[in-house]
Amino acid sequence: MRKLLSAVTIALTLIAAPAFAEKVGNVGAVNQSAHGTPPGAAKRSLSVGLGVQKRERIETSPEGSAQIVFNDTSTMTVGRNSAVTVDDFVYSGGRGQQGVSLAKGVMRFVGGGVSHEGGARLRTPTASIGVRGGTAMVQVTSAGTLVVHQYGVTQVGGQTLTQAGYGVFVSNNGQVSEPFLVPPETIAQMIAALESGKKQHGGAKHTPTSEEANLMLGGAPPQNIVSSPGLDALGPMWAGNAIVQSQTNVQNQPATTPAPVVQQQSVDPTPPPPDPPYCHGH
Repeated sequence: MRKLLSAVTIALTLIAAPAFAEKVGNVGAVNQSAHGTPPGAAKRSLSVGLGVQKRERIETSPEGSAQIVFNDTSTMTVGRNSAVTVDDFVYSGGRGQQGVSLAKGVMRFVGGGVSHEGGARLRTPTASIGVRGGTAMVQVTSAGTLVVHQYGVTQVGGQTLTQAGYGVFVSNNGQVSEPFLVPPETIAQMIAALESGKKQHGGAKHTPTSEEANLMLGGAPPQNIVSSPGLDALGPMWAGNAIVQSQTNVQNQPATTPAPVVQQQSVDPTPPPPDPPYCHGH
């Protein structure tokens, strides 16, 4: 009898487990192949509109990419040949906490409600990155982690970045460089790994225009990313295939808190040291 009760308890636990899964957002766009592995579940192919769970691991192939839209309206774009885990996400009453880990590849994070209130935390094997009310790109290479600031405030170690196009490099031993102007070609390579390729439409049945994409997002315009002269690659990536999200999902999400005014960072005009480690290949 005791064995029977134990078997029934285990069966009920397995059946009820999916019901207690913490949904933290949805897949807004995806180019195959891209997969997600929820905690305690099998790997599954990602598709537009699919719910994403806390502690789910997102992986992409050399041709794949995905964009996750969290419940606080923040977005995470996972580039080609990358692996990201949603470590933590709690959002209620305009406050919460958010943590994401990038194991390999490249990602772009655009902050939402959590980021504006208390800051979101991004992690890599060598770096811990705080993003407050803004946007940053992160790339993991064989030599360490490259962080490129785009908007708001990005903090890495003891360095604070507030000027678009500047970044820091965190070596494998944890040493954080001084802020430097990231070469435009490096930024272009990162963006190329994040964008949809030729004949890829982010999972949309047809390629939407920018106007259609904005309507799908409830008419909310993208954040204005301040770019330095000559760094046009840092402009808002708001092409029609950048994100596909249902109107219903947007209406169920809280309004985004206005972004803070960007304070210009005083940076020594002296050019950075030549050939940082990440420039020699990934």
